[in-house]
Amino acid sequence: MVTERKTVPEKLSFKEFMDAFRAQYKYGSAQLLKKYSITEQIIHKNNRNLHGIIVRAPGTRIAPVFYYEDFYEAYRRGTSIDECIGKMVRFVSKNKFPDNALSDVFTSWEKVKEKLIIKLMNYNKNRKDILKKPYMIIGDMVAIVQIFVDDPTIGNGCVTVDDALLTIWSVEREVLFKHAFENMDRFRIKAINLLDLQFDDERNNEEPNIYVVSYDAPFPGAAVLLRTDYLADFAKSKDMDFFVLPVSVHEILLIEKRPQIGQENLFAMMQAINSDKALSENMLSERIFSIDRNEKTLRYISDGKELELIH
Repeated sequence: MVTERKTVPEKLSFKEFMDAFRAQYKYGSAQLLKKYSITEQIIHKNNRNLHGIIVRAPGTRIAPVFYYEDFYEAYRRGTSIDECIGKMVRFVSKNKFPDNALSDVFTSWEKVKEKLIIKLMNYNKNRKDILKKPYMIIGDMVAIVQIFVDDPTIGNGCVTVDDALLTIWSVEREVLFKHAFENMDRFRIKAINLLDLQFDDERNNEEPNIYVVSYDAPFPGAAVLLRTDYLADFAKSKDMDFFVLPVSVHEILLIEKRPQIGQENLFAMMQAINSDKALSENMLSERIFSIDRNEKTLRYISDGKELELIH
């Protein structure tokens, strides 16, 4: 007797899963999502980049974030894409996220000023998005202010400060940035040496030390670039001078200065990072800086000029 062998369909790869999931919520039968604005964004969380799905009701500042990685894990365990989307639909339908849920925080300067943080982005890539928002240009980058929200109903999240909020608070732009910059001093900074991630027998004493540096917090951490006091103290503690590469909105690289590392190598590295399609979305800068252990100043490696804040 011949036993018929059933074919078990192979699971989709993560990319294939995202494409199928996206097509389903955009064009499928999840009608309850039609009234929401759905965007996707790479979000740095728990020391890794996750693929976030942000579902925002019309006219609201607060929105829940779902992660493709969580849905894909459920899919690998046997949950269908339709069931994953169903869970998302039920969550946003059941839980309301109106602005007035946190309106006392947003409308009260005394309550919000300790929650302000700095986000650093590429200016040219975001020049349209910063319209009607207070901002500060820093080289080819731009700093904006966000409210760091830690609410048990929606978790961690950030709300960008716009001109309307400044009017509600009756606060000048300079005061806003002053508090935001001061608040950043309270967050822990992490520095990971990439050489420590290699096996001992792979380490080469000729290789420069390379540190990935960012804020150890659930928001994009490249604003650590502006903490020149920390960077100089870090260089002093390591007895090294560093090239500083602002590689993304999430982190910067500190590369130990070695005679064999020329500017052409550094710019080639930056160009490769910024031209990578998967990484370019989080591009921060095309410039490279240096910081020496005895000088708390960031300088362009091209001409030695100091990086200045333009008000």
